[in-house]
Amino acid sequence: MYDHVTDKNIFPDFVCSCIPQIDMMAQLEEAHIIKNTYESVNLSNEGGYHSPIFVGTKFKELRDVVQEFSDNLLEKKDLGLSVTNIEYWCNINKCYNYNVMHSHGRADLIGIYYIQLPPGSGNLVIMRNDGSQYSDLYENRADMLEYIIEPEVGRLYVLPGHLWHYVTGSSSVKDRVSVSFNIYT
Repeated sequence: MYDHVTDKNIFPDFVCSCIPQIDMMAQLEEAHIIKNTYESVNLSNEGGYHSPIFVGTKFKELRDVVQEFSDNLLEKKDLGLSVTNIEYWCNINKCYNYNVMHSHGRADLIGIYYIQLPPGSGNLVIMRNDGSQYSDLYENRADMLEYIIEPEVGRLYVLPGHLWHYVTGSSSVKDRVSVSFNIYT
């Protein structure tokens, strides 16, 4: 009936991750110092604490790892780019707090590092944003529209900044603590 069939995935995106070899207790302490020093800003968070955006001295050890990992990722993917700037902030979410669906604007890459992650803290959900949600093509295939990450404590996740994402609500009585990054090339 037919032959010479081809089937290619196009426009691939990625999620890369690593476990930075850093002092997590120092990162947790720094997050709590920041929370006690700076007022929360309301961006994508519903409840919980969202620090102002920092560039430079906060979370220096973690920031250096994010830069090195991101530069290596860009080189491995043969994109001909390198990191020129990184901005970051911390989130401390309590029970029932979550982050609404959002993207990071002009950031080329984004990163999320989980410092403290009690069971039931919620998942990171990455949404497809190419218009496929407006058709019935994947109506019965949720896996084609969302990619769900059950985060791991101490793991850094890096993905393209244009991807829409959200964090589901926490059901834990202990805080979920993370640091997020906008990475520019």
